[in-house]
Amino acid sequence: MKLRHVATETKWEDLIDHGYIAVFHETGSQVLRRDGFQHNRKLRSGGAYDDVAIKAVVDETLAALTENDSKSLKEQMDSLKLGMTDVETEVEAKPGAAAA
Repeated sequence: MKLRHVATETKWEDLIDHGYIAVFHETGSQVLRRDGFQHNRKLRSGGAYDDVAIKAVVDETLAALTENDSKSLKEQMDSLKLGMTDVETEVEAKPGAAAA
């Protein structure tokens, strides 16, 4: 799995392309897209700081993988899913951390 950066600048008012995320299969096909997922207006309500929204992204991605898909990609997603609680604990353990 690789992180892709789209250099195109977007406007703050754009709740679709500004802060969207997309998950791609190793074949290059898009598995899912969440518009505005990292946009400040959506972070805690259906976005990147919303545990339910994060779980939905992981679950939908895993469901999109078929038995014929690469086991390594599925293992990476399983690892990401298991590691989510470690990240949440680490963030919560830092008193005085800046909030978004």
